Amino acid sequence: MRRIIERATAMLGGVAFIAAMLAPGWASAQTAEEFFRGKTITYIVSTSPGGGYDTYARLIAKHMENHLPDTTIVVKNVPGAGHIIGTNQLYAAKPDGLTIGSFNTGLVYAQVLNKQGIRFDLSNMTWIGKAAADGRVIIFSSKGPIETFEQLRTTKEPVKFGGSGPGSASYNEVHMLIKALDLNIDYIPGYSGREDEMAILRGELGGAMGSLSSFLPFVKNGYARILVQIGSTPPAEYPDTPMANDVIKDPAGRSIAALIGSQAELSRLTAAPPGVPEDRAKFLVAAYKATMEDPALLKEAEKLGRPIEPLYGDDVAQRIKEALDQPPEMVALIKGVIEEAEAAKPKGEQVTSELMSITPDGRYIEFKGKGGDAIKAKISGSRTKITIAGKDAKRKALEVSMMCDITYNPKDDENEPSEIACK
Repeated sequence: MRRIIERATAMLGGVAFIAAMLAPGWASAQTAEEFFRGKTITYIVSTSPGGGYDTYARLIAKHMENHLPDTTIVVKNVPGAGHIIGTNQLYAAKPDGLTIGSFNTGLVYAQVLNKQGIRFDLSNMTWIGKAAADGRVIIFSSKGPIETFEQLRTTKEPVKFGGSGPGSASYNEVHMLIKALDLNIDYIPGYSGREDEMAILRGELGGAMGSLSSFLPFVKNGYARILVQIGSTPPAEYPDTPMANDVIKDPAGRSIAALIGSQAELSRLTAAPPGVPEDRAKFLVAAYKATMEDPALLKEAEKLGRPIEPLYGDDVAQRIKEALDQPPEMVALIKGVIEEAEAAKPKGEQVTSELMSITPDGRYIEFKGKGGDAIKAKISGSRTKITIAGKDAKRKALEVSMMCDITYNPKDDENEPSEIACK
């Protein structure tokens, strides 16, 4: 090899030979398989550990390593803002194929509405695949008074439902149904992972809406019953599960249910940032496909009660583009529902306390909660309204010992305040 290099250098001249080595033809000699060998792939999951998205990601990562020679996949949870924070991080990652991620289809609605904080375009993602078609279900506590969807529709008493925060699929879809069907539901955001199930067990919530695969074990254990399912097919264990088309007669409600059902067909997505080299993208799609068809993964998924109904690459990309291309009347309906829901959402816990500490950049404060415990909270530069002596202010203007009225969400991972009004 050394003699070959010396001869080439002599023939081309040192500078010319180095230029030839750096030319695209030379660089492309490395195959995608060679590129991934010995590397570590980061798999971003845009929610907290323990829920359905986390379960699918860890299942896929575990078995996908077997189809990527000498490659390690590390799952990284990046929760917050209804999957937006993790998806922003994924979208901004270096497009070398070493960062992939999963997030919920609620971001389709978020992008259609151009929600604040979004720094991604789903249509530009490098799509790897989706793992399941996972119908949405509304469940209600088995100890509660409501046994059918019709009873939920006609109840005079408000029913407390819980789920993820604004931007998530559960938040958007519950509010779309509340509006279209005039449901008497008081939606309480801030429950991530399996926290909504625990709240139902405590009697804190009456019910929730989410994916069938996530709630099925909870239902099987007798803690809740399924009132209605939207999209996909009913579970084999409960073939008589009421389907949306059978119980929703209102035209607006049926339109909303059809849209939600179409999103349910795109469950458990996996994507990479825009611009991943074509050969590496194809290699990842092939490895993902082999993973989804791996008998070992299918056996484990069945044991976990997680359905596998995959789709790959360009087929997923096309479905996403179709989902984003909503007619103006549907965009207006979604926009109206979500804006009305967010305007009416509960403000959260309210306390009056001195500011005990503040980070130099003003991002984090510490104050006393109602029980006297110290509360550490992260201030949003865009969502938290701050006033000092009645005038609008920035978070950097806050000072230790200021007496403030603080409204914050104790169910949020970082106790994010919605309002801080200081004297």
